[in-house]
Amino acid sequence: MSLRRVLVGVAAVVALGSAGCSASGTDGSGDVKAAAPAAAAADDSGDGKDVCAHLKKELPRIKAVGSEVGAMAQLAMSLAGFYENHEKLADGEALDAQTEKACPEVRAEILEAAGIKSFADL
Repeated sequence: MSLRRVLVGVAAVVALGSAGCSASGTDGSGDVKAAAPAAAAADDSGDGKDVCAHLKKELPRIKAVGSEVGAMAQLAMSLAGFYENHEKLADGEALDAQTEKACPEVRAEILEAAGIKSFADL
């Protein structure tokens, strides 16, 4: 399964859960109010600095899980949160290319902990 497909699935679950909680008011006519659209614009920078900083921060948590399957799940959830504001980077091959350039050591440690050879495998 591709990283994009996993992240889209996780994001859909989060969005559905949030929508169910926030769309409970009415406008007086009995119609349910629509949830407000996301205000933050997506940051789609492609230099890899942001994702590397994120991965470096998450590395201790991912390693602490203790199993490859658990680390892979932790990594997928972490990246799903990161990609809420970095949508264009939500591609395993793009992530591989960026992290190979910007932070190869962190990339290697994360991939080893998750038992995968590339982010495209996630």
